[in-house]
Amino acid sequence: MRSVVLAMVLAFAVSVGVSYAGDAGKGDGLFHGAGKCKVCHKTDDKKLVGPGLAGVTKSYDDAFLKEWIGNPQATWAKGGPAIEAMQKKVNKVGKPKTAMAPGKLTPEEIDDVIAYLHTL
Repeated sequence: MRSVVLAMVLAFAVSVGVSYAGDAGKGDGLFHGAGKCKVCHKTDDKKLVGPGLAGVTKSYDDAFLKEWIGNPQATWAKGGPAIEAMQKKVNKVGKPKTAMAPGKLTPEEIDDVIAYLHTL
C-alpha cells in the first residue's frame, strides 16, 4: 500500500511539473534502511527522538535540508534564521549543538532523501 501511495504522489508531482533533484523511491529506502533516519524520526508530525518530518519541506528549503542532513553540527553552529526557527520548534534555543549525528550519505543520497521528504 505504501508503494502505491508513493507512486501516486510522484505521478501527481510529475503531472503538475514539480521535480526534485533526487529519487523519492530511493530516498524512501534510505530513510527506512541504510540512512537510519527512521531510528530518530517519524514520517508524521509526532516526535520520536527527533521531530516528526511531515511537512518539513514546507518549513525548510532543499538547500538548507541538504546542508543540514550532510552536517547538522556545522549547520547548527553557523546559525541563521532557519536554525533559530528550528531551535524554537525543538525547544533548544541557546544549546551549543544538536543531537542529530552527522550522516554518512553521499550528496546524491541526500537529494534522494529530500525528494522522499517532499512526499510526506
